[in-house]
Amino acid sequence: MSNVLPKEAKKAVRGMYRSRFIVAGSLVALFAAGFSALSLLPSYLALHAAEEVTPQSGVSKSGANSADRAAIASIQTMLKALSPLVGTPPTAVIIQALSLRPSNITVDHIAYSADNSGSIVLTGSAATREAINKYRQTLSGDAHWKGVSVPIGDLTGEPGARFSITLSGPF
Repeated sequence: MSNVLPKEAKKAVRGMYRSRFIVAGSLVALFAAGFSALSLLPSYLALHAAEEVTPQSGVSKSGANSADRAAIASIQTMLKALSPLVGTPPTAVIIQALSLRPSNITVDHIAYSADNSGSIVLTGSAATREAINKYRQTLSGDAHWKGVSVPIGDLTGEPGARFSITLSGPF
């Protein structure tokens, strides 16, 4: 079977397909360039955000500094006044609770509740009932928590059983 198109028509069709290929390739290159620019934008912004801004010649540097210093002093005063209301961060309390954990106790789930009387529930398993009781006593001796409670069923269960300990306090 032979092609019935004349040579001039073949050239026109080839030119049309060539121009389509060039346009499609250009669009792919533009998309790749845009994607590269977007992926590099956070790095660029991070580098240029750390640069110092040079003051303009018409702005009084000492006036801006005294206003800034007054604002900083008032914010620091507010933070000192509000600091008793803010408790220990939950992550610090969780790290403290896990650092007191004996080696024969495994904690596999931690639940945090941020209500008025904050609570953290540690759930896991222990080799013996005595290990659970020892962990409870160790936690009770720490000043981070107002209360440490273990359900009585967890202390009377069989060895290797699961347990939960509830820690309450201002966090």
